[in-house]
Amino acid sequence: MPAHYCTLHARLLRARKQEWIDFPREKIEGIKSLYQLFQRRAIDTPEYLVIETACDQCDVQTFQEKLKKIDSP
Repeated sequence: MPAHYCTLHARLLRARKQEWIDFPREKIEGIKSLYQLFQRRAIDTPEYLVIETACDQCDVQTFQEKLKKIDSP
């Protein structure tokens, strides 16, 4: 299963629990590098695929930005 990751907030989605956790960028870069290596060698490893996605904090940011636009004249 691919990993869903938010680079902006360095958060990873734990799929089994459907929760976002803090996860170091350095570790996710290592996972991305492994995936690229496997791809070059034609090894199918979807569990090392990292998908950029918005996290729970992004949703909060978006909501707050929308509220500011509504409140401002």
